[in-house]
Amino acid sequence: MNVQTIKKITLLGKTVSFFLCVIFTPASIALDNEEKTVLPHYVFTATDNPMLQAQTALRKASAENKYALIVLGAQWCHDSVGLAERFSTNKMQTVLSEPYVTQFIDVGYLEDRRDITSLVGYPNYFATPTVLIVDPISNTVMNMDSLKKWQSADSVELQIYIKQFSRFKKEANSMKLAQTQNNPYLKAFETQHGERLQQGYRVLGPLLAASDVDDASNMTRQEYEQFLKLWRDVKKFRTAVQTNIHELRDADLDDTELQLKLAESTPIIQSWERVLSKD
Repeated sequence: MNVQTIKKITLLGKTVSFFLCVIFTPASIALDNEEKTVLPHYVFTATDNPMLQAQTALRKASAENKYALIVLGAQWCHDSVGLAERFSTNKMQTVLSEPYVTQFIDVGYLEDRRDITSLVGYPNYFATPTVLIVDPISNTVMNMDSLKKWQSADSVELQIYIKQFSRFKKEANSMKLAQTQNNPYLKAFETQHGERLQQGYRVLGPLLAASDVDDASNMTRQEYEQFLKLWRDVKKFRTAVQTNIHELRDADLDDTELQLKLAESTPIIQSWERVLSKD
């Protein structure tokens, strides 16, 4: 493989990382002339016990009568870094300091973090970053209405950050609680498809790691093309499943109507599932 081919394939690898973060709208928004820097506590750093990070943030938030602001992301992710840059601005530091205990949690290359999302009643992370504002008393996600917005964090203007994160005041109980999932049919749906998504992550994670290097010459162009196709399949699946979960949590359906809707919302067998079934 000659140098020109390697450079072209490496560029494809960078594109893959860009696809993941998406969810997926590229843009670089000026930070009101503030230098783009990231404070140390907004860096996604691998740790032996990410669950402990989440639990500690929830305990601290409860003790201080604040919300826990738990962010699942990765340093390779364009939007995760974009969110960290905006959080690090002076304006956002002012907004975040009083109402939140903030914890950034590294997902590595699509590692399983369902223990953390399940802790707060959410089935999986559907993108990086996933930003969860949590009431630590009920372990309830408060920002279901804006959760998807931060999945394209680098495309969001700083003023929208300020407006959105300023909405939450712990002393004012006017915020609508997230739709909780107590219905066993919907809970089973969320668990099942959260696992299906994680299976896709298990296949893609090592490929993403291989793409996120300066010299990806160990992968052929055909392997990259297969990777990109699989990545698009996972994106389509996770986008659809997340949308269905949010809509169904907000719907007022009896059990019969819900079961019909769940059947309609169940994605067909996916490409990575066909691969796994052959193993």
